[in-house]
Amino acid sequence: MHLNPQQPSTRRRRGQHSRDRILASLQNQPDQSRDQLIQSANLTYDQVRDQTRNLCIEGLILSHIGTRGKRRYSLQATCQRWPEDGRRSSPHKTSA
Repeated sequence: MHLNPQQPSTRRRRGQHSRDRILASLQNQPDQSRDQLIQSANLTYDQVRDQTRNLCIEGLILSHIGTRGKRRYSLQATCQRWPEDGRRSSPHKTSA
């Protein structure tokens, strides 16, 4: 069976495969440039550009400008930093 690239489900699957490769690459080596992702994920420039944009919109990766002025990508932090005393702050009710 041949997949039709014009079908939305086929395009979505192909894009998901590229996103998975980018995420796996960032798990192995955090904070990569676009050129590094092209090499490590074995994708084209357009695939990396389009799918990193989608991953940023989904909140799965972060994009920032590195020290040499080139865009870099890293995985989104999945945990929050707690205060030094280890307790969560909660809103206090004030009595009137």
